[in-house]
Amino acid sequence: MRRPVAFTLMVCLGIAADQLTKFWVFAAIPEGSTLPLAPNLLHATPHLNTGAAFSLFGGAPWVVLVFSLVAVPVLACWYALTWKKAPAALLWCQGLLLSGAAGNMIDRLALGHVRDFMDFRPDLPLIGHWAVFNAADVFITCGVILFVIAEFLPQKSTADAKEKKPAEAKPAAES
Repeated sequence: MRRPVAFTLMVCLGIAADQLTKFWVFAAIPEGSTLPLAPNLLHATPHLNTGAAFSLFGGAPWVVLVFSLVAVPVLACWYALTWKKAPAALLWCQGLLLSGAAGNMIDRLALGHVRDFMDFRPDLPLIGHWAVFNAADVFITCGVILFVIAEFLPQKSTADAKEKKPAEAKPAAES
């Protein structure tokens, strides 16, 4: 991910995967219906969400849109400022976060809401039925988890890296 072209390709593929899965589910499954993908575990259930995660701010979709409009360029700038020296895990985290934020922002701009469809069916202890979500939400969640994990991993300093670099081969003496 050190190469901006690879990063951009990853982000574009993530956005495409998000948008294509949303398009497929909403075109194939009538509103109010559900399609069991893994019965009693995961269903495809079209659901419109005007809020953020767990339908937070559902009554004020403009708040979520403004947040998205700020978050996407901030994430892109974060990558632009750190891509040369950041650990690989952080670069993957940035790509996942940017893919997810941009995928949901596209829905908000084009439709005024986000299209969710992944419906995790088993009731969870103390929570009950989990919220319906989409691929962009999965990317954001994985990006946050990766970020937290990366923050707890030991970081190599540039001094450590220089010490562990193998000695340069000396040219053989001519006889």
